[in-house]
Amino acid sequence: MANDLPLQGKTVLVTRNKRQAAPFRKKVEALGGTAVSASLIAFQEALPDECADSLREDLSEPGWLVFTSVNGVRFFFSYLDRHGLALSGRKKIAAVGEKTARALKERGARTDAMPDEYVAECLADTLKRYASAAEPISVIKGNLSRDVIKAELEPLGYQIREWVLYNTIQDEKGMDELRRAASRSHFDFITFTSSSAVHTFMHAVGDGEKAWENSGASYISIGPLTEKALLEYGISSHVPDTYTIEGMLDVMCSMSGKD
Repeated sequence: MANDLPLQGKTVLVTRNKRQAAPFRKKVEALGGTAVSASLIAFQEALPDECADSLREDLSEPGWLVFTSVNGVRFFFSYLDRHGLALSGRKKIAAVGEKTARALKERGARTDAMPDEYVAECLADTLKRYASAAEPISVIKGNLSRDVIKAELEPLGYQIREWVLYNTIQDEKGMDELRRAASRSHFDFITFTSSSAVHTFMHAVGDGEKAWENSGASYISIGPLTEKALLEYGISSHVPDTYTIEGMLDVMCSMSGKD
């Protein structure tokens, strides 16, 4: 019965990028909840066309390609398609987590290494185990991605090259949607899947988040970095054991007392 669904009667604010929000929203609704979307960040291509020859040369050499996000996979293969480039079989591939590995698989690429915990520090540790210092490592990333892999591995003698494939920017239309939603909706859960979304959210609502917190809204972070971003504003949040959307849903269901 509908009343037995774990998120029945709960309203969840989904702040993911518009392209990625739909699956999250559908899962909330399948669990009986009401999902309100406000896309706070957007992504745009960042690697100039004149870098195509350099990337082609990189791809032709043995070594590792490291993907730190699903967005990195999407923009990487989009760039390859646009410039007639191909992923060389000489490259080994590391992915930060299962969603990134799945996106790679959809493009016909096999993941050779993946950490148990889906954060950059654990990805760096995984590369220490799987890659030798003689193997060059190319990191596919966004402009706001942290430099953990480079900082961890270069002092150990690894050769690290970073390719910034996409920029993260504020979604101005989404920020307007958030302000409208804030004026008419009560939220039981406010969810964040990135630090950049947290900062954009705070910029958009100002002190409004305190009213939501005081009204009983709970903040859900996908992982420790997002949790840390919220703590910068004095806001505590709940973090799942597994840093995925599914993990966030499990937390919300558990907190609703109907899991």
